[in-house]
Amino acid sequence: MNGAELKDVGTAGAVVRLNGVDLFVRRLGDPVRPPLVVIHGGPTWDHSYLAPAVEQLTDVAHVVLFDLPGCGRSHRTPPLGDLPDSQLQADVLADDVAALIRGLGAPADVLGFSYGGRIAMRLVHQHPRVVNRLILASTTAYTDYDDELHASADYQERRAASVEVGFDDPVLSAPDAPDGALSRAMAFGEAPLQIWRLDRLDAWHRVLEQTRFTSDYNQLYNSGEMRSGAPDDPVAVLRDWGRPVLIVQGAREMSFPIGVARRLHAELPGSVLAEIPEAAHMAHFDDPERWLTAIREFLIGRRQDDRR
Repeated sequence: MNGAELKDVGTAGAVVRLNGVDLFVRRLGDPVRPPLVVIHGGPTWDHSYLAPAVEQLTDVAHVVLFDLPGCGRSHRTPPLGDLPDSQLQADVLADDVAALIRGLGAPADVLGFSYGGRIAMRLVHQHPRVVNRLILASTTAYTDYDDELHASADYQERRAASVEVGFDDPVLSAPDAPDGALSRAMAFGEAPLQIWRLDRLDAWHRVLEQTRFTSDYNQLYNSGEMRSGAPDDPVAVLRDWGRPVLIVQGAREMSFPIGVARRLHAELPGSVLAEIPEAAHMAHFDDPERWLTAIREFLIGRRQDDRR
């Protein structure tokens, strides 16, 4: 990908070729501002569920949104494309993000949400020089949080209110099932766990209705061949990297409990922790004002520190 191709990518988005894959990319705001590259989660979602919130950051950043390979309008695996399953592994995804950032004129600030946060930590591990500041939103550097999660009364109550969807449901996971059927069903079924504001459940459903879900990662996940999103020791990676890190987590988080965010903050000297009080995993939806304020203050404050 060259500079000319990047200039052709606007707010509506375009597919660009880089690192051997086609990525759907959108660029929002003034290109003169420092770039903020947003890595969505899922990984079988596209970037659209984050867009209404992160689009509001164009007053402090040149926001760059994209769909990971195997997601949305980016390069797809068979039968919708020719991308090998091996290209969906986290280390390869991190290489793709690094190629995108280099095309923008590295380094960039990076926001990784949920699974995207784990890819962002791997990006720091594999390509430390392309990342300037890191925002870890609704994610975790750890895997040993099940006890805390299941001890949560909030989690138990919301789990009971959710609709259980099995990975092996033949209607949703069969080869002839509609693209993204399993992920879509899981997103709707687990909505009471994903958002805290149940009075806004209909609004969240409307977000999900507009999200492009895909099936590309299903086989890799079900076969047990999908490697961890994060590097082996994310805390050591971030500590050695030594650049600014913001951790943004909903205090009512029921995917990666708030304890993992507090733990990472304690283990990363100089990191900033922003707890969003009445928010769960989709904290950007539950309380976009506090979520955006935390990110703005981090970006603006750190830039001022860099000039001193």
